[in-house]
Amino acid sequence: MQKRGKKAEIIIAILIVLIAIAVYITFFYSQKCNDIACWETKLVKCSKANFLSEKNDVIWKYNINGKRDGSCEVNVQLIEVKRGLVSTKVLEGKSMNCRIPLGAIAAPEANINFCHGQLKEEMQALIINKLHEYIVQNLGSINENILNPISGSSIVSNSTNSSS
Repeated sequence: MQKRGKKAEIIIAILIVLIAIAVYITFFYSQKCNDIACWETKLVKCSKANFLSEKNDVIWKYNINGKRDGSCEVNVQLIEVKRGLVSTKVLEGKSMNCRIPLGAIAAPEANINFCHGQLKEEMQALIINKLHEYIVQNLGSINENILNPISGSSIVSNSTNSSS
């Protein structure tokens, strides 16, 4: 009798381990891509995968979470800014979730309109601050163009009249 009890315990333990492995593979496992070809293949199919991309002096980490509402959800994390403005260092370690159309091959951060999260908010804040700096630095010439908009076109018309 004890042999049957031990066999049943072993079979139950093996089933629990197999179920745990199946759950891990189904919900948590993500294939690591080492090159762009692997990544693009997984992105088109929206299969779970992760990829570390070093391009344009920035290291990005991508993780495909799976299909959601007719799109492919990709988590994007900015790992490191190698070169650039000091103000962009604030983006390091931040992430955002992007929903890319199914079947598309595109860098998720290329169109942040499809994204939400702290990385997107920080990127937008940097863009707004740079735009503000530009406007303040060029306020005189912007004001001059607004107050005297015809002066630019009169130069063009004078040069065309003199050549006639």
